[in-house]
Amino acid sequence: MDMRLCGQVVQNPYCPKCRFCCGPQEETTPFPMALLDSQVSQRTADDFYLLDSHTAALDKRGCRALGPKGCKLDNTLRPIACNIFPYVLVNGRLYLYRVCPASMFMKKDALLSLGKEVHVCLAALPEVDRARISITREETDLAEKYLDLGLAPLC
Repeated sequence: MDMRLCGQVVQNPYCPKCRFCCGPQEETTPFPMALLDSQVSQRTADDFYLLDSHTAALDKRGCRALGPKGCKLDNTLRPIACNIFPYVLVNGRLYLYRVCPASMFMKKDALLSLGKEVHVCLAALPEVDRARISITREETDLAEKYLDLGLAPLC
């Protein structure tokens, strides 16, 4: 199965069967996913577990927006982190999350090609938004779980 970019959303056919990324997390530290101003609404607290008013988080509870058929939210309300997964903006650079089945089963050149498309989409965002959605991870965590795509830093 192949992933593709539709608009600014990575279509990942592995997601409906996997749900690893949006289900309950094993890590004790919540995984932050910043929301842009345009994504925050009166419903935000009902859609996500929040770290603050602009940051959704995954933790041992998983995601509130996950329903029996996948995400219940329109793409415009989902954190950009969700829309580009298994690509992740970490420490200002675009990485591929190694645990995603797509990362394991797709050819590396196809993953890099799609990563370049995602990189272009992210580069089109205002710099302040790119900085906001970039998560911070320690080097040991990066080496263990993420593949650096070798693309130019985005912030």
